[in-house]
Amino acid sequence: MQEPNEVVIFSQIPIIFWIFLMYIGALILQNIQHPMLIHSLIFSLIIVIHAFLYFFFRLFNNNKYWFYFLAQECILFISAFLLPKGSPVVLIGLLPVLIAQSIIILKSKIKVILFFMLSYGLYCIAITINYVASELPIFIPIFFLILLIVIFYTLSYNRQVSAKERMEFYLQQLGLAYQKVEELTLVNERQRMARDLHDTLAQGLAGLIMQLEAVNVHIKNGNISRSNEIVVSSMQQARETLKDARTVIDNLRTETLEYIDFHSAVLDEIKKFEEITGIHVEQEIKPVHSLPNLSMEYGIYIIRESLTNIMKHSQAKKVQIKIEQQGGKLYMEVSDNGIGFSTKNIGKQTGKFGLLGLQERIRLVGGTLTIESTPGKGTKLFITVPI
Repeated sequence: MQEPNEVVIFSQIPIIFWIFLMYIGALILQNIQHPMLIHSLIFSLIIVIHAFLYFFFRLFNNNKYWFYFLAQECILFISAFLLPKGSPVVLIGLLPVLIAQSIIILKSKIKVILFFMLSYGLYCIAITINYVASELPIFIPIFFLILLIVIFYTLSYNRQVSAKERMEFYLQQLGLAYQKVEELTLVNERQRMARDLHDTLAQGLAGLIMQLEAVNVHIKNGNISRSNEIVVSSMQQARETLKDARTVIDNLRTETLEYIDFHSAVLDEIKKFEEITGIHVEQEIKPVHSLPNLSMEYGIYIIRESLTNIMKHSQAKKVQIKIEQQGGKLYMEVSDNGIGFSTKNIGKQTGKFGLLGLQERIRLVGGTLTIESTPGKGTKLFITVPI
């Protein structure tokens, strides 16, 4: 990407080339009619200063631009009197460039008009002194013609340079925004993985540790029979934890849900639940139109996690699932006739962390989760997810 200073220098190159042409033209016109060697050398030095100021005019702040323009004006009129015969080339060629620059930099109409009147007045004075007043009707139209051409070119060129600078700025901002999105995506993906692993490995391993601690206590007390029962249970739980971990890993490897039908995916989750638990699931799934990938992913996760919580903790004999799409929202209801629990204890008791993960997932997509449960009277989950 081009640096701002490089853009400024590049935009001054045509001006410097034009100054060089006017410089050569003034020298030729003066020395053909009346050679003036010393004056030509001083004129050369002054033109170099004039060109130098074009490069570094940005060193003047907004309150000192008048000093810049007055200094440039003085340089041009001193040059006009150093080479009287070449003065028309200097004034007609370089003064319009300075006026055009004032339009861009000063911006204020009053300041530009005042500068133009000053420049035009001094131009007429210089032509009158170097030539005669009768020559003004010839030189004034030429001056205005060159002025219009230079102003048109300068404004057009300045628009191109400004457009280029804006484009580079927007590209830079776009690059920063893209980098930020990548960082946020990585953070969100890490959080998602942490939630998934917590729901499987962390809870499963915590349960195994508790069971092994119980085995240790029973062995110390000589209760070998009870220890064997707990070991068998621990082995079964370890298998389930391993199975859940593999499921999470498989889900993490899935890169897109574009070609998965939501209805079919929900039925697959229900079928898996029925095969494992032997519990029949009553379902009322109304047609759901095409969902965005994120809504589909979270919808399937919500059903899966709800069924997993029922399988692990509810001791239910009956499960019911209702899904309906209305407007821009997806409504889901999952209920069971299990042992239930007190909603005040969510997050405080073992086995309720899955509901916390569920609440967090739903919150991330701007949805809502309402839990109705009473000990001994089952549980109902009411989920709303925006599409």
